[in-house]
Amino acid sequence: MLTCSLSSLRSVLTCVLIAGSVSTSLGQGANVLSTYELVQDGVNNSYPLPVPKGPTSIPQTMSFFYNKNGSTDEGIYFQKLKSELSVTFSFDDQLYINVPQHVTGMTFGAASGASSTHVRSVPVINTNYYYADTARKIFTAHPQGPMGKGVNLFMNAGLQIFLSAKPLLTANAPRADTSRYYYGKLRLQFSKPVDDPVISFIGLGATTNFSDKRLGFATELELQTPSLSLTKLSGSEEMQIDMTKTKILHSKTPITGNCDSGAACGSVLVKGSQISTLVFNVYLRPDGGPGVWGTEKVSNSGDMWHITVSLPEQ
Repeated sequence: MLTCSLSSLRSVLTCVLIAGSVSTSLGQGANVLSTYELVQDGVNNSYPLPVPKGPTSIPQTMSFFYNKNGSTDEGIYFQKLKSELSVTFSFDDQLYINVPQHVTGMTFGAASGASSTHVRSVPVINTNYYYADTARKIFTAHPQGPMGKGVNLFMNAGLQIFLSAKPLLTANAPRADTSRYYYGKLRLQFSKPVDDPVISFIGLGATTNFSDKRLGFATELELQTPSLSLTKLSGSEEMQIDMTKTKILHSKTPITGNCDSGAACGSVLVKGSQISTLVFNVYLRPDGGPGVWGTEKVSNSGDMWHITVSLPEQ
């Protein structure tokens, strides 16, 4: 709030001029925070139509669109970039490469629920996040904020990833909250170097429930690309960056799949310039609950989550 003395006409005029200058400055500041985003709205499509269904472990490529005022989404105005820029998501070093009915341990375009043993086939790219950030506090598009704004879950396309718990069920793997299972690497390859990418994760966490006994488990990631660090911009309390600033961890027990009550969700800044490749080790960690990974008759459980990327105007 601006306060001014009314002792003279000159003071009043000075006050008005200052107020106008501040207002203009704030408006200009908001206008310059444009973003590059992944979009799938039927008109502007980061992934060419038709979008295939999974499960698949084939690399997936998405193109960025320019969004004026994208940091706040005050106006959604997508345009093709003058020089095309894309990001390719791929899995490397998969530990589980022969998972019955699930193809591999990590896949694109899958979710639990088709049958007791098979996963559900869903589009590899979609805007169905099974969550609405109504409070606008979880996801952030631009490294400079504002926090909790700029990611539109109805238009910003997300890549759907599934970690199958079937290999852990088959191995009767321990379910203590200190257990942690390596699945492989998630690689993000940009078509040309970028600065300060923001990665938003939606729904790191899942739960099984057999005979009223629950087991929660969540995907955790560790950045392997040297000389880069992670900063949490916004998100649920469950999403935590460790002291090394390289690990995206789930901080609470019990774990669920809901961003409002037990899943790790939020936006993370990868601080750095001229970034061509980001590589994350991917793990699945249980919460030590009394439940199980699944049963012989129900073996389609896993952690399904989404990932999308935004960039400050480059």
